[in-house]
Amino acid sequence: MSDLNLDKKSKYLLACSFGPDSMALFYMLISQGYDFECAIVNYHLREESTSEVDGLLKYASKYGVKVHALDYKEPLTKNKESKCREIRYSFFADLFSKNSYDALLVAHHQDDKIETYLMQKQRQNCPIYYGINEKTTIKGMKVIRPLLAYSKKELMEYCLKNNVPFAVDKTNSDISILRNKIRHQIVGKMTDQDRRDVLAEIDRRNAELQKMISSIDLERINEVNYLKSLDENAFKYAINFLVKRLGDNHSLSKENVGEIKKIMLSKKPNVFSRVKRGVYFVKEYDYVDFTDREIEPIDYSFVLNEPGVLDTEYFYLDFTKDSSNRNVKTSDYPLTIRNVRPSDYIYIKNNKISARR
Repeated sequence: MSDLNLDKKSKYLLACSFGPDSMALFYMLISQGYDFECAIVNYHLREESTSEVDGLLKYASKYGVKVHALDYKEPLTKNKESKCREIRYSFFADLFSKNSYDALLVAHHQDDKIETYLMQKQRQNCPIYYGINEKTTIKGMKVIRPLLAYSKKELMEYCLKNNVPFAVDKTNSDISILRNKIRHQIVGKMTDQDRRDVLAEIDRRNAELQKMISSIDLERINEVNYLKSLDENAFKYAINFLVKRLGDNHSLSKENVGEIKKIMLSKKPNVFSRVKRGVYFVKEYDYVDFTDREIEPIDYSFVLNEPGVLDTEYFYLDFTKDSSNRNVKTSDYPLTIRNVRPSDYIYIKNNKISARR
């Protein structure tokens, strides 16, 4: 293994799981003379997790490396992977606030990079970077991933060659989890040439992505006219940049973005719409934004005496032409158009359904 090319005047915090990846990085740091401490979290999700923490403590004491261990015993049910990530990075950030670390080292490797890219392609989400970036910032911490050039196989062989202890997480073989399915059924069967081709594709798409992102004027992403001028892909990213102002954890699906574009292009001057749990889209004339606060409903009522136009601050309605597609006949006038109320309901195929709008 070549030198990690880190700054030997710096002090690092190593995110460790006692897996072969982080333990290979542990030994590289030792053998190359870097100053670092370790951090590990025991989520108590597996029977062997406590023995893995003990294994790290024992091995680290051999080299005089300090280990910070978080014993997390609260139950984890839904979204375990996401919740565990939040727990450990909050733990790392807390350690950063109390110590003088220069960067957090994470042992993501080449397989992780390829798996992440294939997941991004499948989900059609809006990554700021395809695959995994070598350097980034999380919760105010500088994060470095120095092992992205090495495969999982190479790191495991490195541990075995140097008698470095490690444990293999049994849950990694569960192919009901998307990442594991991609790992075993696609990445694990790749030839060296396959890997080179995918890595070249990642580099090419990142170059295209960064060029597109740099063309977006972040100062104008809440202007309706500016958003209208963007192509479909740039619009998708602009809207995701806008929602991330609520927090980095917020992101929108392709379906979310499609619905937002429909609302934005509608003739209604003022709109307040729930996008997903805890995220609301707001349109006020020529400007749009997101909020995490639900607005109290406003009561309004308008009467249309004959076929015509109603242009209000709440909606735009044009019934000057044929409106039979709305089940409105000439004999139905005058029409009253008002906001929905809790007691309102409609019938769909003889089923009574609460009205939502």
